[in-house]
Amino acid sequence: MKKSLALVLALVMVLTALTACGNTEKSTDSASTGTKKFSIGASSVGGGFYNGASAISTVINSKLEGYEATVEVTGASAANAMLTQAGNVEMAMCATEVMYEAYNGIADFQGEKACPDIRAVMPGWGGIYMFITLASSGFNSIYDLEGKAWSGGPVGSSNQILTDRVLEVCGIKVDMQNLPNSDASRALGDGTIKCFSLAHPASAVSELEATNELKIFGIPEDKWDAFKAAYPQYVWLTIPGGYYKCLPEDQLGVGLYNMVISNSNVDEELVYQVVKACYQNQDLIKSIFAQFGEEMDLKNIGYSTIPYHAGAVRYFKEAGIDVPAELIPAEYNK
Repeated sequence: MKKSLALVLALVMVLTALTACGNTEKSTDSASTGTKKFSIGASSVGGGFYNGASAISTVINSKLEGYEATVEVTGASAANAMLTQAGNVEMAMCATEVMYEAYNGIADFQGEKACPDIRAVMPGWGGIYMFITLASSGFNSIYDLEGKAWSGGPVGSSNQILTDRVLEVCGIKVDMQNLPNSDASRALGDGTIKCFSLAHPASAVSELEATNELKIFGIPEDKWDAFKAAYPQYVWLTIPGGYYKCLPEDQLGVGLYNMVISNSNVDEELVYQVVKACYQNQDLIKSIFAQFGEEMDLKNIGYSTIPYHAGAVRYFKEAGIDVPAELIPAEYNK
């Protein structure tokens, strides 16, 4: 995990040097066209963050006159929080637990790595952590996996971090493996491991169910309160019943919401216009990235774990949304 963070920090330092860090309002107006240009930090090409940022940029570039958005390849959530804090991108994609840790300067964001100036812009889509095993194993909860081979996901990944935290709260130890998600699915099928962690929705689980009967666990209910107290940065969401064969009923689980973030110093009008354009063209976003388009609904703004940008609050209030007091930033004075 420390190696992973070091790589993220190295990436941020390189990008900071290349883009002359420190200017939190680095969006530029073209002298010839008057177009306001800005960047959206994403992730590697093909990932959910990249697809989400691309959907936003498509809306901006095709539907919002006077603005132009470009998508930048980054190291995902942790890198995006620090790039946004430094002012190297005007907006970025970030998961709610990382936003919380960065904003509050905890976990891997202590000291100079804290990001107190980041703000939420709008909700994207949710992910719910699942612990998957074979029904034939006879396991009835993760307590039964004490000492067993378990893949938490690649080192430094959100899956791995969450898995370690759950196991800590539950007081159990496992033979931890760190397989890529696709390899973990195969390893469970051939018996190399007994469980693996993955976030819903996951096609890998649906595909595995075609040839195997599965069980999906969440955090044991007797540890819900303890986990919430220890890790308030996570949100709790529901896997809808019937999505997987082995879950005929809804299952509540710990998860995250992938959000769009910005810096508090980014122009309020820019953020307002971007948020407004996205909600007025939600069908276009849905056609590009269905899950984003469906789950960005305004009713989901409460999933943010940090205050919103003043420009976003301005749009939400115009849309008749009651924004929770804790999500209104100090700089919003209307």
